[in-house]
Amino acid sequence: MNTINSRKLQLDRLEKNHFDCLIVGGGATGSGAALDAALRGLNVALIEKNDFSSGTSSRSTKLIHGGVRYLAQFHFKLIREALIERKRLINNAPHLVKPLKFVLPCYKFYEKPYYSIGLTLYDILAGDSGLPSHKTVSKEDVISEIPVIKQKDLHGGITYYDAQFNDSRLNTLLARSAFLEGACVCNKVELIGFKKEAGKIVGAYVKDQLTQREIFVNAKVVVNTTGVYIDEIRKLDDATCKPILKPSQGIHLVFPKTKIYSRSAMIIPKTSDGRVVFMIPWEEYTLVGTTDTEIHSITDEPFPLESEVKFLLKTIQDYLDVNVKLEDATSIFAGLRPLISPDGNSSTKNISREEMILISNSGLVTMGGGKWSTYRKMAQDLIDKIILEGKLTPHASCKTYDYAFKGKENYSENLYLTISQKYNITNDSAKRLRNYYGGEVFEILGDKPKELVSGTEYFQEEVLHAIQNEFALTIYDVIARRLRILFLDLEIAKKFVSPVSNIMAKELNWNSKEKKVQEEQAISLIESLSKTINK
Repeated sequence: MNTINSRKLQLDRLEKNHFDCLIVGGGATGSGAALDAALRGLNVALIEKNDFSSGTSSRSTKLIHGGVRYLAQFHFKLIREALIERKRLINNAPHLVKPLKFVLPCYKFYEKPYYSIGLTLYDILAGDSGLPSHKTVSKEDVISEIPVIKQKDLHGGITYYDAQFNDSRLNTLLARSAFLEGACVCNKVELIGFKKEAGKIVGAYVKDQLTQREIFVNAKVVVNTTGVYIDEIRKLDDATCKPILKPSQGIHLVFPKTKIYSRSAMIIPKTSDGRVVFMIPWEEYTLVGTTDTEIHSITDEPFPLESEVKFLLKTIQDYLDVNVKLEDATSIFAGLRPLISPDGNSSTKNISREEMILISNSGLVTMGGGKWSTYRKMAQDLIDKIILEGKLTPHASCKTYDYAFKGKENYSENLYLTISQKYNITNDSAKRLRNYYGGEVFEILGDKPKELVSGTEYFQEEVLHAIQNEFALTIYDVIARRLRILFLDLEIAKKFVSPVSNIMAKELNWNSKEKKVQEEQAISLIESLSKTINK
């Protein structure tokens, strides 16, 4: 079945079915909730106005972690929950979520014992995590892990483990898994209004962004998981409702490993804005972030502020023996945090990342807050709540504890060796393919995959898979959130626009005008980000 017909069937299903619940917002929370609901046998629909993980959920620091910095804020319940979920995710999706070694460098004689106290508590909260406990290490050990680290006054450090993941690929996999388990799943579909009877919501009006087709969706419960747009949806339901969102912006800089080489991640525990900053190996690049800047306007494509860039560069430079400049970066991205602060807390860095569920007088269920690390438990709590609210009858209890995601089958750490030999590609590229697709990689690539651009070892078959199985509908969907190259290297991303466009035009029946518009939009975004780096 081709992509166009498959999508039309989903839209027809939206219109004709009576759903137990309609989930609005396809980020981590919404997609995770849709999977949970589908596994319980509920008739669930998931819609997203843009693309799955197009907002906050694709712009994270790529960590599944308890949050070392929350120790100082005494958020022990949140840390414990996140560390439990970390273990589950490493087991359920080992190709996308992996253990990551961190180094905390110490430049004062008292820092080793001081930080060891906190990390001992972190280990205790983690319980039987399956990961090594923290330990103190020598100056030579720190330099071995991070050769570019500033060596003057270095007293050694502490190592500990958390986990790293590919955020947008996990988000897409959640939506795909929900679909495979029976959910109705549609991106590029926007909520435009509610239908009420006797003051209670009985459904929603939505619009397909591609065809402008308007559809009424019957649903016993409508769920708002739209991240930074939760207040907009709440106001559609009740124009007098009090805003609860307190958004902040975080940015990340990406550097080639030839500029900043590190075997392990580094955490900088104290910065001028009160947050921690991470320097993390990510694929064949190094990711530096993040900031916490309070913002007052919401946009689909947030851009880094000059002050944020300067802060990150200064902070990381204080710990490195190599001179790092903005023009050394290969990519840059910004994301908005949908922090919840009903009491008007003005300091975003101090707002708890715990989730909140609100139910309006008309029955709209809203979930806000939370973090990627706890998305599964958030989804479980949310579905438990809507079952009670909607008096729904699930066929099973929650099944996401040990849900084996597609790609886990036949997965092993040394799978990359087989991939490298079969396709005659570098080990680094083979590791990327292993980490993107797990045991599904050979089914996707076939026998002789064709490169998108010569010498890049990204393949046309990956684009076809993104279109046919991962809901990709625009060039940006592919290069940013399926292949991730826009988040890694803007120059390579620009080279991908034309070949990706050619494949998508054929698969999605684009005419020459639509193809040109798609290409111009992708190039415009890439060039805007490039100007931020090269100005």
